[in-house]
Amino acid sequence: MNSNTSTSQKIGWVVFTIGGLYMFGLGWLYSWWVVPAANQFGGAAYSGLVGFLWQLSVPLGAFIVAIGAALTARAERRVIWLLILLLVLITGWKMAYTSSQLVPAFFGVGGGLITLFFLGSTWQWARNRSTLTRAGKTGSDLRMVGYIFFVVAAWYLCGIFGIANFVLIPELADKFSVPVGSTINLASVEMVLLVLGWGFTFLGQRIARQAQVVDPEVVKVHQIAAAD
Repeated sequence: MNSNTSTSQKIGWVVFTIGGLYMFGLGWLYSWWVVPAANQFGGAAYSGLVGFLWQLSVPLGAFIVAIGAALTARAERRVIWLLILLLVLITGWKMAYTSSQLVPAFFGVGGGLITLFFLGSTWQWARNRSTLTRAGKTGSDLRMVGYIFFVVAAWYLCGIFGIANFVLIPELADKFSVPVGSTINLASVEMVLLVLGWGFTFLGQRIARQAQVVDPEVVKVHQIAAAD
């Protein structure tokens, strides 16, 4: 049993490393070459097999990382199979789905759902916070701050693609003479918000993980009390 578990965890670390290298190496590092080339040659800069793998580096790599982490965490098989199923479905959907028609209601409904999910997450945080340890509360608070940055980032995406900069409606951008600097400024704000959101989420998880490490002496006291 221990041998099987150890093997599963080793496989998980290998899968996690492969996914991480795929995301960081091809997704981030290679982008420093692809983006300038795309500015000169357009889609031809990322055509072919390498370009195809680059386009999938973050969507595909994220699921590979998650599957590796699940194996390392000795998660149930249903969790691993769910991740694999989502990987196949989302990758297939991204490759097959094409749409050139703008449907405002699609984005409106999506924005409403994001708002509802944020409100629900905030309410659950408020209800559960009192049951946590002091360190657990700190971790939960930091994750909550991360969620705030994420929902604010989602709001400013509307300003980039819709009202204000009209990236998805270039004829309106021309009509109202939207300055390029406005879009660049909002995109910069977007990046800062996303970095802060992920940073606070990571710190919150890190502190919450440390809060779950129980002092061996405390465990010993509970064992003695249970025996009595």
